[in-house]
Amino acid sequence: MNSALWIVAALGVGLLGLALQRALAARRMRALGIAVKALAAGEDPPAPDDTAHAEVFRIARELADARRNDLATAAEREALLRAALEAAPSAIVMFSDLGRISLANAAARELFFENRDPQGENFVAMLGRAPDALRRSLLSDGDELFSVDDIHGERQTYNLAKRRFVIAGEAMVLVLVKNLSRELHRQEADAWKRMIRVFCHELNNSLAPISSLVHTGKLVVEGSPLAPKLERIFATVAERTEHLRVFLDGYAQFSRLPMPRKVDVEWRPFVDRLLAMYPSVRLEGTLPTEAGWFDPAQLEQVAINLLKNAAECGGPADAVTLSVTSLGARGVRITIADRGPGMSPEVMASALVPFYSTKERGSGLGLTLCREIVEAHGGALRLENRDGGGLAVHARLLHRTSPLTAGVGKLTLTRS
Repeated sequence: MNSALWIVAALGVGLLGLALQRALAARRMRALGIAVKALAAGEDPPAPDDTAHAEVFRIARELADARRNDLATAAEREALLRAALEAAPSAIVMFSDLGRISLANAAARELFFENRDPQGENFVAMLGRAPDALRRSLLSDGDELFSVDDIHGERQTYNLAKRRFVIAGEAMVLVLVKNLSRELHRQEADAWKRMIRVFCHELNNSLAPISSLVHTGKLVVEGSPLAPKLERIFATVAERTEHLRVFLDGYAQFSRLPMPRKVDVEWRPFVDRLLAMYPSVRLEGTLPTEAGWFDPAQLEQVAINLLKNAAECGGPADAVTLSVTSLGARGVRITIADRGPGMSPEVMASALVPFYSTKERGSGLGLTLCREIVEAHGGALRLENRDGGGLAVHARLLHRTSPLTAGVGKLTLTRS
C-alpha cells in the first residue's frame, strides 16, 4: 500500500512538474511573441532571460533592425524624390485613370492650379476649361508640342509628355509639361550667331586685301595724268569698303553679345537720359518706385534702338511715348509706342528675324538685337499694333526676386 501511494505521489509530482514546465514554456513563448511583435513595430523590448529563446530573439531583432533601416532608407529616398519633383522647372502632374490627382509639383500648381494644391481633385474634369491646344495634347497618345499665347500676348511653346504605369495595382498617368519658348529662341539665336560669325570672317578676309590694294594703287598712279580720275575711283572703293566694314561690325556685335551685368537701377535718372536724347518723346504714367534689375548699358541700347525706330516710323514725332509699368511679382514692362502705320501681319511675323528689314538701308538686326538683350535678362519682347494706328513695343523684365516663370502661363484649369 505504501508503495502504491509513493508511486501515485511521484506520478502526481511528475505531472505537476510537467504542467509547470509547459506553463512556463507557454509564458516564455507568449513573451517571445510579444517581444517579436514589438520589434516588428519598431519598439525595443527586453530580451528573454532564457538561453533557449535568446538566440531566436537575437535573430528576430536583427531582422527588425534591418527592416527599420530599409524603411528609413526608403523614406529618405522618397523625401529626396519628392524634393526633386517639387523643385523641377517642368510642371508634373500624376493622376489615376479616373482622373484623381495624387501629385502636382510647384511648377504645375503655378501653371495649372493658381498656386493651390489640387490633390484629390479630378484632373480630367478640369479639361473642359483648358485651352484647345492643351486639351488636344492631353488627349493624344504620344508626346506633343503645342503653343498658347500667355497673359502678355507672347507666344509660348510647350512640350507635353505623358506616361502610363501601375502603382499598387492602380493604373496611373504622369504628365510633364515643359516651356520650350526660351530654349527655342536661344537655339535660333545661336544658329544665327554661328552663321553671322562665318559670314563676317569670310568678308573681312576679303576686305583687308581690298583696302591694301586701294592704298597701293594710289601710290602706283601718283603723278600720272590719270591720277585725278583714278583718285575718285579709289575714294569710292575705299568709302564703300569702310561702309561694309562698319556694316559687318554691327552684325559682329550681335554675334558676340556679352551676358548682362545686372545691377539695381533707379528709373528716374535712367529715363531722364533717354528723354534728353529724344526730347520730343512723351513720358506716360508714373515710374515704378522699386529699382529695376538690369544691365543699364544694354537696356539703354534697347531703348535707343526702339525710340529711333519709333521716330523714323513716319508718324508725328510728338506722338512717340515711353512708359514704365510695374507688373508686381511678374516684373516691369517698358513700352515705346508711336502713331505710324504699324505692321502688317506678314511684317510682324518676320520683324524679329535677323536680316529682315523693311528699311532701304536697314541691317535687319535692330529688333533682333533688342530681343536678344531682353531675353538674356530673362524677359521677353513683344510687338503689338495699336488701336487707332501705330505700333507698341513692350519689353518685359524681371525683378531681382522674380521667379523665372513669373505667372505668365494661360493654362489655368481651375478658373471658371
